Amino acid sequence: METDINKVLRSVLSTGKVVIGTKQSINAVKDGKAQVVVVSSNCPEKTLDEIKGVPLVRFPESGVEMGAACGKPFPITVMAVEETGDSDILSFGSS
Repeated sequence: METDINKVLRSVLSTGKVVIGTKQSINAVKDGKAQVVVVSSNCPEKTLDEIKGVPLVRFPESGVEMGAACGKPFPITVMAVEETGDSDILSFGSS
């Protein structure tokens, strides 16, 4: 599954619209823009409590690995997907 989620993350980053970061992602959820939120395994419970009402995808590794999977040189703990593009990220989500 890890390879699939990595591939899907790269696809959504290149063909969809995402916001990276805790504050931006929570705002996207509150504004009703987020279709799905992706969180790393080390995402704080406090942050998870603020993400309600949208499907949640749990990345199986830490933010450092999630950042690398997204092709970014920094850790990513939370990422909100506003437009899925050509990816099938929604198939990974759970409520």
